[in-house]
Amino acid sequence: MPVYKDKERGTYYFVTRVPKKGGGTKQIKRRGFKSRPEARKAEALVIANEESFEEENPTFEFMAREYLKWYKKRRKASSYLKTSSVIETHLIPKFGNKKLNNIRSRDIMRFQNDLLDQFAVSHVKKIHQVLSAVYNFSIKQEYTKDNPARLAGNVDIEEDQHINYWTLDEFKAFIKHVDDQLYYALFMTLYYSGMRKGELLALTWGDVDFDNNMINIDKTVYNRNVTKPKTTSSIRKIMMPTHVMRLLSQLKADVNPKMTYVVFGEFHEHISTTTLDRKYDVYVKSAKVKKIRLHDFRHSHASYLINRNTIPSVVAKRLGHKDVGTTLNTYSHLYPSTEKEAVLKMEDDFKLAEIVQFKKA
Repeated sequence: MPVYKDKERGTYYFVTRVPKKGGGTKQIKRRGFKSRPEARKAEALVIANEESFEEENPTFEFMAREYLKWYKKRRKASSYLKTSSVIETHLIPKFGNKKLNNIRSRDIMRFQNDLLDQFAVSHVKKIHQVLSAVYNFSIKQEYTKDNPARLAGNVDIEEDQHINYWTLDEFKAFIKHVDDQLYYALFMTLYYSGMRKGELLALTWGDVDFDNNMINIDKTVYNRNVTKPKTTSSIRKIMMPTHVMRLLSQLKADVNPKMTYVVFGEFHEHISTTTLDRKYDVYVKSAKVKKIRLHDFRHSHASYLINRNTIPSVVAKRLGHKDVGTTLNTYSHLYPSTEKEAVLKMEDDFKLAEIVQFKKA
């Protein structure tokens, strides 16, 4: 059978026929190949009957792994790892052996209910998004015509937008109990930078500019793999206070003045997240302060800046937000300018004596 070029997409596809399990033949059409040889190779596999029975109604696991192969070549490593984790941890254990076209929207809605008993709403929504993406990919590849995940719909529950953070006094109470030089510098850097945990662990000494009190952020750690940040806005340089830079300078001097690798770890190996979490728990219990997540240090930094009347654009830049709107949507409740305060300022515009009093005729 010939291979055709899809002029609209710039890719190649083939149309062939294969024997059906119960007799007769079935037409199969596959799109999205980058070259003619790639399309011909795929066609040969189908004709050789290596995929023919799967083509009629493949299992969800087969389709999910095909999707991951496609996804890995087109997305950042960090995105692939997260999506792969969702598929391996949640979707394949639940639907792996089921035939793709036998999964109904009611099955997915029951699955959502089970997930909601175990996980946060945001995580359940992410799982559903990946499930729906697998089906969308299957439709494009013409393995199926329907997306039961779309029919079921994502979880229609508002997420809890409450943000935990430490005030400066709470952070001071905590940091007093950190008795290890490396962790003292780590937590100080985390609180005064607003970095994500992965960004902090990915720092190398080459990212620290002691002459200008600047830190360069252009990578992150996910599952012990160092990758580029998910968005270009996350790549940034931020200025740090002198007292934090002194701590980092002393740490480098005490470890190895010529060290050019990771800041918080040894050579190329950063501290493991499990070790960091364990040490953090010990210090929190010792300080007897409310426990927040390490990610909430980022919220604490935002709160710290806002309470010092820092303009939103500066907060957005330090946090690596794409635009100021993201910052305002996330932290608007922390800004002191409430409607009541705004009206009070309006009342100060004119004193009572300045307002013209009109008398009725």
